[in-house]
Amino acid sequence: REDCRDRGAALLLLQDRDELELLNETLQKSGHKFWIGLWVPAAKTGWTWVNGSHLDRDRFQLDPGERPGHCGVIRNSKIVSETCSFELQWICQREATEL
Repeated sequence: REDCRDRGAALLLLQDRDELELLNETLQKSGHKFWIGLWVPAAKTGWTWVNGSHLDRDRFQLDPGERPGHCGVIRNSKIVSETCSFELQWICQREATEL
């Protein structure tokens, strides 16, 4: 999260399933897992984006585990749960700049 912030960005917030599939087409060749801006901040809070909004389960299929301290990872066109302390790559996003 801090690295993204240092770059004037934030961890990726996916808007819908189409965006996830497009992203997966790009990442699929890498074979890696990537952190996105989704986590479970505390017990009974559910999956929450880093901007404070809650995950819309109608838009995304997600591993059912909602354990505090777990974060969302993109893997094989799905969002899965991993312990936030795992060392993985991450995806930042920021507003587009008009040229």
